[in-house]
Amino acid sequence: MREIDDLGLDEELKVALYLVYVADNISSKEREEPGKTGYDVTRPLKSVFNRELAYPLVELSESRLPFPGHIEKVTKDDYRYIVNIIRKKLLETPLKIDRILPLFEKYLTFVSSATTENNVISLYDHLKMTSAIALALYNAGCRPKKLREADNCMKEENLLLIEGDFSGIQAYIYNVSGKGTLKYLRARSSYLELISWDVVLRIIEELDLTLANVVFNAGGHFMIIAQNTGEARNKLENIRKELSEWLWNNLDGEVYLGLEWMKVKGEDMVKDFREVREKLGKLVARRKLRRFEFVDNIFSFERYSERLIECSVCGREIREEEGIELEGIGKVCKTCEALFHLGGNLLKVKGFALFEKGYEGELSGPFSKFVPITGIIPKGAKYYLLKNTFEPSAEVEGTFVPYFVSDYYQEGEGNQVVTFEELAEASKGAKLVGVIKGDVDHLGLFFSNRETISEYATASRFMDYFFKFYLKQIIRGYYEDVIGYVPSLGEWRERPNVVVVYAGGDDFFIVGAWNEIFELAFRVRNAFSSYTGNNLTISMALGYFHPKTPIYRVAEVMKERLDIAKDEGRNAVYIVDRLGTFRKSYPWDLYIKYWKDIGEKIYSNGLREEFRDKKGLLYKMLEIRDLYAKDPEDVKWAYLLAYHLSRHELEEKFRTLFGIDVEALERGEPQPIYWIDGVLKVILTAVRGG
Repeated sequence: MREIDDLGLDEELKVALYLVYVADNISSKEREEPGKTGYDVTRPLKSVFNRELAYPLVELSESRLPFPGHIEKVTKDDYRYIVNIIRKKLLETPLKIDRILPLFEKYLTFVSSATTENNVISLYDHLKMTSAIALALYNAGCRPKKLREADNCMKEENLLLIEGDFSGIQAYIYNVSGKGTLKYLRARSSYLELISWDVVLRIIEELDLTLANVVFNAGGHFMIIAQNTGEARNKLENIRKELSEWLWNNLDGEVYLGLEWMKVKGEDMVKDFREVREKLGKLVARRKLRRFEFVDNIFSFERYSERLIECSVCGREIREEEGIELEGIGKVCKTCEALFHLGGNLLKVKGFALFEKGYEGELSGPFSKFVPITGIIPKGAKYYLLKNTFEPSAEVEGTFVPYFVSDYYQEGEGNQVVTFEELAEASKGAKLVGVIKGDVDHLGLFFSNRETISEYATASRFMDYFFKFYLKQIIRGYYEDVIGYVPSLGEWRERPNVVVVYAGGDDFFIVGAWNEIFELAFRVRNAFSSYTGNNLTISMALGYFHPKTPIYRVAEVMKERLDIAKDEGRNAVYIVDRLGTFRKSYPWDLYIKYWKDIGEKIYSNGLREEFRDKKGLLYKMLEIRDLYAKDPEDVKWAYLLAYHLSRHELEEKFRTLFGIDVEALERGEPQPIYWIDGVLKVILTAVRGG
């Protein structure tokens, strides 16, 4: 790099340019050499999920699922459109970091940061991380005025990498009971996300950072890059202690944040960011084993002369006089009362204003009061978390934080979130509530292979987009051309009977009418496969419950089923409970094959004509399947199946089921008959009562 001294600039500008030079090197590591192919401005951004595929140059939008494909080049017109719209927007936008960042995120997410052959880092993420590192270096006292001094900034421990990871999230969300459970689930999920943002915003405020310094914040997990100074570390210690005490006193220790930080040299991040990330991850894991060690008098208990009662929703012990009576529910604690009202208003909430703790409000976080925005935006808040937008209105005076959330819901009676009973009633056939619990496979391994902090930021952001930005559009029936064929029990509704309880990071929990939940699982899976360039997989568990089943029990069952799908090789779906010694879950493509080969011959938005009086035969086929599952060595099942099918003149339609697959036998795999229960049980549930 040519000495900036030669340019005749003033001292402050020299320092700024050298800091950007250092930050740029750390952010991007050593850029890929252009090699024989050189630089080419027509090269598109490659996918962080699959480097063989690339993205067209477009703006970020809900209307199009951005799946990578065989894109060869982008054009001057593509660039011209992006440049012109950014120029126009900048003229309308206050020059503040909280307004510029979302603007760049929307329009630079699919612009490549370097025009070499295999670049996966967007220009937005590179600019964001470069500015974050430059500010952290400046706050650490780096003031380079020569190239040598700039290089020294790289060799010293000037940076702190801060990581926070919440534990106990799932247990907290599902620890509710009584009337209005679904409303409470959504409110508790939103509350935890607000707490996470409260912590993140407190850290960047105390350390004089900006939103650019937040590498990611998703699914109760965040990372921030900051300056390594004694003052910064002391402030982090204070934040950790204050937060631990608040979580203990207000959430009874159900939720804990493992918050840690590590001194880092810039050159170490350049040399091996993966190793830096791994070391920090181990520190966080150790911290989570020492929960609440900063809470004073943790084993002492306050003695009350007053009578204690349990909150009717969360079960927390409270003074009887502190209990707040809610009609049809009983006496609840102050937090559950606030969450009850939040759950009732979530349909109208446009976001949240975060005020200082002294502000009068119903819902408190560790450092702020959370005030739902349902109409006119309140004045005087420090932060405004506005839902699902990159562009705040002019009324927003404080710091704007884009707050993306998969907030799809079906309305029930009284314009409230639909109840479990209403979802069951809307189901086809059996009146059951359906549940999906899903999780991305091998995500830790995927992230451990990200080579730079910018690549890590890109990957995290794209993953979070799927579950917070695009999931609700998948539910609404968008992206049909991408999703393709899915097993179905009827036409997909314009407003599906579905409620997203939780979605973020890499997992989700959705409830709905059971038949719609069944199809939705395949829609989400197909969309995710396309979104990740067919390079990442997802596992899910399905469940079908009586609407009065306690939610904690539902959560336990769903966890058990998802664990089975994961343990059996991942990239699988647990459809129904199954008898047998072979696997209980289905590989996705295998289930789709059997639905096409067997299910569609029996069912098409109802039983096909030749089966309308043959439900007994379908039950008999299940009995024979279970006979095989109990003793795969006995071939009696094959003769019985052939006999019953021939009696109904259906042997040709299902000949593959009663033949012996010798190759499967030699591989130690089950016969085709083993797989039909997941198809038949779904169909029989859909026609129950019909």
